[in-house]
Amino acid sequence: MLYTDWRSVPPDIVSSVPVLARKSGKRVGKNRRRYLDIVCAFDIETTRLTDDISFMYIWMVQIGQHATVIGRTWPDFLAFCQHITDDLDDDIYLVMYVHNLSFEFQFLSGVYGFKPDDVFCVDRRAPIRADMFEHIELRCSYRHSNMRLETFLDKLGVENLKLKMDYEKKRYPWTELSQAELDYCINDVKGLVQAIIKEMEIDGDTLYTIPATSTGYVRRDVKAAMRRVRYWELKNMLPDWDTYNMLREAFRGGNTHANRYFARQILKEVNSVDMVSAYPGSQLIDRYPMGPFRIAKNFTWKELEDLRKRRKKALLIRLEMWGLRLKDPFEGCPYISDSKCRYTKRVSLDNGRILSADYLETTLTDVDLEIIEDQYTWDYVNIIYMEHARYGYLPEPLKDLIMEYFKAKTELEKGILRDKIKNKFNAIYGMSAQNPVKDNIIYKGPGRYEYEGKPGELLLEEANKHAFFPYQWGVWCTANVRRRLWHAIREVERQGGEFIYCDTDSVKYTGDVDFSPVNDPIIEACEDGGYKAQDKKGKVHYIAMFESEGTYCEFATRGAKKYAYIKDEKLTAVIAGVPNREDEDHISGGQILAELGGLPAFLADEVVFANKNKISYNDHIRETMEIDGHRLHITPCVTISPTEYTLKDTREYYDLTEISREALYHFRRDILGKI
Repeated sequence: MLYTDWRSVPPDIVSSVPVLARKSGKRVGKNRRRYLDIVCAFDIETTRLTDDISFMYIWMVQIGQHATVIGRTWPDFLAFCQHITDDLDDDIYLVMYVHNLSFEFQFLSGVYGFKPDDVFCVDRRAPIRADMFEHIELRCSYRHSNMRLETFLDKLGVENLKLKMDYEKKRYPWTELSQAELDYCINDVKGLVQAIIKEMEIDGDTLYTIPATSTGYVRRDVKAAMRRVRYWELKNMLPDWDTYNMLREAFRGGNTHANRYFARQILKEVNSVDMVSAYPGSQLIDRYPMGPFRIAKNFTWKELEDLRKRRKKALLIRLEMWGLRLKDPFEGCPYISDSKCRYTKRVSLDNGRILSADYLETTLTDVDLEIIEDQYTWDYVNIIYMEHARYGYLPEPLKDLIMEYFKAKTELEKGILRDKIKNKFNAIYGMSAQNPVKDNIIYKGPGRYEYEGKPGELLLEEANKHAFFPYQWGVWCTANVRRRLWHAIREVERQGGEFIYCDTDSVKYTGDVDFSPVNDPIIEACEDGGYKAQDKKGKVHYIAMFESEGTYCEFATRGAKKYAYIKDEKLTAVIAGVPNREDEDHISGGQILAELGGLPAFLADEVVFANKNKISYNDHIRETMEIDGHRLHITPCVTISPTEYTLKDTREYYDLTEISREALYHFRRDILGKI
C-alpha cells in the first residue's frame, strides 16, 4: 500500500509487528536492543542547485514488503518517525536500511540532533549505523553489500529493480512528479527491502546476525575455522608494538608498473597472463611467519644470511643503503618504491620506483630482499634492526576453508550463491591485511568527526585480545604474490620476450613465452596439497598458476593504472578514477577514447574524461531561498556534480620515457644490430 501523507499511516503499523526472537543460546546483555521482525528501507532524492548546494525533494520509507510511505519535506519525515515509534518499548528498535548512509546522513545531520553515541563510523564521513528517536536504527546497505544499488538488486534478482532517472532535471518539494519518477523512487526502497530479506534467507541470517559490512561474512567463517587452532599458538604470533610498526613499514600492495622503455607508444600483439586467485593461492601454497618474532642477535649482513639461508627464517629488516643502482639499466620494473622509504638522498625515479639513490632507508621482508638482490647493486648496506620468525604453512583449518570456497566458486554456475562465495574467497586476504590499530571516530556534529585519541599501543593491545589472524600474514601474502609476479616477468625476459606492464596478478608482454617453468612448481604444490577444483565441464583448475588472457591487437600505457587496448575489435581503457564499464551514470573510458579517435587519442598530450563525479560537503549552510513563490530551506548537504579528469603526463615522466625510448633504440641498433 502506498501512503503519500504520513498522517494516514496507522500509528500501530510498526508497534503491532512482533519482536524478532533471538536464536537459542544467545544471552541478552544489560542493554541489548531487541529488533522488530520487519525489514525497512529509507532513501531520498535530491536536486543540485550549485556545485555545493543541494536539497531533498522527496523521501521514501518502505515498511516490510507491503507499505510504502513518501513525503516531500524534512519536517514531515521527522514527524513520521516520531509517529511510528511513540508506542514502542524502550529497548525495541526498527531497522531501516539506507544504501550509502553517508549521503543521507549528511542531510539528516542538519535536521536531527544526533548525539555522539548515536553514530558508529568506520571513517570520517562514513557512518555505517545511526540511531534516531531512540527506536530507529539506520544501517548502511552499501557497506553491507559493497555494491552499487543497481548491482545489488540485480544480483539478488529481486522483483523491483532499479529504474532510470534524469538526474539533471531540477525538482523541488512542490514539483508534481510523474508516475515514472515516482516508480523510480519507490523501486529503490522496495527493491532494497526485497534484497535484504532474500539475502538473509539464503544465508540463514536474521536482523541480529546479518553482518554490517561485506567482510563480516567471511570474518565469521574464518573465526569458526580458527577456533580449531590452539589459542596459545595464535597468541604467541600476535605482534607487539615494535614488531607491528616494522610490519606496517614493510607492508606493500600489489606490484603495478609500466616498462618506461615501452610506455607512451602503441604496441601490437601484446599478450597477457593472469595469476588464478593470486592471494588465496599464496595463502595455500606459500610459507608464512608461524611463530613469534624475535630480535636478531647481531645486526650484521652475516647474521642476516645465516638466518635466511641456513636457518630458513622469515625476516623483518630495517636497513640503509648507499650507492644503490640497477644492475641492468634496461630493467623494466624496478622494485623499490620511493613511498616505502623513510629517508632518501639524490634519487632517480621511474613513476615512483627508484632507479638509483645515493642513500635510502627502508624496511623489508626477506621476500622483498630476494627481489632487490636480483635487480640492484649497492656500495654499502647497514642493518639498523632485524627480527626473525619461524617459517611454516598457514593452519590447516584456514586452508580447508579457502579450498571450500575455491571448489564452490569453480563448481557453481553463475548466480547469487556463486557471487557470495566468490566475494568471501577474495575477502580473506583483505581481512588479513586490515590494519589492526584503528582509533574510534566520534561524530561531533555536521561535518565534525574526531578521533578518540587512544594511544597506538593501547589500541594494538585491545585488538590483540580479539585477534584471530596475525597481521604479518597479510604482509607476507602480498610479498609472496609480488615474488611470483617477478618470476613470471623474469621468465618473459629469459625467453626473449619484452615485459610491457604488470598489475598485481597479471603480466603484459610481447613474444612467444612458455610459462611452464613458473607454473610447473605451482601445479606440483597444488597436486601435493589438493589445491585444485573441477568445473562443470570437467576441466581441472589449479590455484595460483598463470593462465593466458589472450592477445591484445594493440596496447598502450602511460604508467601505473593507465593503459588502453584493443581486443576483439573493442577498445577498453583502464585508468584509475575513470569508469571502465558503462553504467547509468557514466560512459566508459574506452567509449570516450573511441569518440576521440581511438587508441591514438589515448596518447595525446592531454585527454579529458568528462564523466567523473565530484562530491562536495556543505556543513554549515542554513539558508532560506525564495523560488517560484515557495520558501526552500537549505541545511547541511552533500552535492554530487559532474567534473572532468584530465590524463596528462608529468614533465619528469614524459622526459624519462623519451630518453628511455631513445636509449633502447640505440642499444638495439648499435649493440645488438637489430635495427
